[in-house]
Amino acid sequence: MYLYRRITVSLTAIIMAFATIVFAFPANAMTLTPGMLIKGPSAAVYYYANNDKRLVFPNLKTYQTWYPDFSTVTTITPDELSAIQLGGNVTYRPGVKLIKITTDPKVYAVATHGILRWVKTEAIATTLYGTDWNTKVEDIPDAFFVNYTIGTPILDATTYSPNQEETSSDISTDQQTSVTSTTPTATSTTPTATSTFSFSTNKTTYQHGDIVTLTAKETDPTVSVQQIDLFFEGSLIKTCLASISCSGEAQIPISGTKMSYIVKGRATKIDGHIDVHSLNLPIKNNDSNLVHLKVGQAIITPGERASAIVSVDASIAISRIDIYLGNTLVKGCATSGRECQWSNTVSGAIGTTYAVEGIVTDTIGRTYTSNKLTITVGTNDSPNVTISPAKTKIYTNETVNVTATASDNDGIASIDIMRDGAVLKHCVSAAPCTVTTGPWPNAGTVLTFTGRATDTKGTIGTSGDTTVTVVTPN
Repeated sequence: MYLYRRITVSLTAIIMAFATIVFAFPANAMTLTPGMLIKGPSAAVYYYANNDKRLVFPNLKTYQTWYPDFSTVTTITPDELSAIQLGGNVTYRPGVKLIKITTDPKVYAVATHGILRWVKTEAIATTLYGTDWNTKVEDIPDAFFVNYTIGTPILDATTYSPNQEETSSDISTDQQTSVTSTTPTATSTTPTATSTFSFSTNKTTYQHGDIVTLTAKETDPTVSVQQIDLFFEGSLIKTCLASISCSGEAQIPISGTKMSYIVKGRATKIDGHIDVHSLNLPIKNNDSNLVHLKVGQAIITPGERASAIVSVDASIAISRIDIYLGNTLVKGCATSGRECQWSNTVSGAIGTTYAVEGIVTDTIGRTYTSNKLTITVGTNDSPNVTISPAKTKIYTNETVNVTATASDNDGIASIDIMRDGAVLKHCVSAAPCTVTTGPWPNAGTVLTFTGRATDTKGTIGTSGDTTVTVVTPN
């Protein structure tokens, strides 16, 4: 019996010692790759970023703007999860939803890098998100609002595309997690209320091919700055070491299709604190206000010559001017002059209509498109009428001058300027007719003007509509 007990005790000791050796080594940890969704024993889901940190989804609504379900979530052990450092909160996916906070009535669209752009009017919201735009607004808690940066307001629907913002974004780039080991970890992604770090650009609106100058500066001379970094679309363009100011240049892609670009300035202080400012640069292309088209007669009789003139604003460095009739190039002017003229007989049965358009190419390859007009083959030519407001955008409580001009082979008897179908002014004779209208108190109001002329034979011609939008002063 004694021998048996001694053998039993010895076997037990051996087993316990073996177990101690076996469990002294951890099980093989799961291999994680950037982009994975991970969770531990709890329900919280994280995004594993390419800087080896886990990003937090603040709530279910935020998660659902990025993923339709939880089918791709991988469960890891508590130890594996705790070994991964937290890297911040995920913001709403750009373009998917409109957001606001309960303490602020403003409705914001989300742009890349967590930038919020105030949607200035209901009309803009309707254009961007449809007539049911209000059903797409979600409240976020005030505590999460600090994860976002306030950008420039959306004053024109053409400066923001929800679909483009959504399709061009992913969490890794949008949350700015693509950092290298030499890049310090930001302690804050937005400047504090007492931040003295400023960031600006040389203009507020750009065209493709423009040079943008970025300027970042620490305005408090008592603050020691380790370095300032400047970024264009997430790419580092300049680093200034041991300096309180930094300037750098980047070119907007000439052949780009995006309607806005993100620039950023980041200051790393000696104490390790980081301030970041981001700005959204709206792109304005194909501005018909810079290229003007006039046709000799809007209606011509069979065998009569048609004509058109394209004139170009002095701000464009011209390489060539082209005039198109339909889809056919009818005249090309490769010149430094600012006008291109075309005249020729146009074949076609009575009732045939041709679209006329001018396209200007500048010296770096950018194109600008004129307004479109038509020339119609008819039995009797009607007056050619143009309507030209002094401005296409006016501030609230501002007036605007609108001028109508007309020409006709038979002479002009009278000209009318109309707004929304009502005659504002009636002028007798062929002289240009001008009216001053306004002021207009409400931002977002769109005024539609039309010119109408009667020739000496009683034939009436009308211009196309032109609009003037009332905006809030910047």
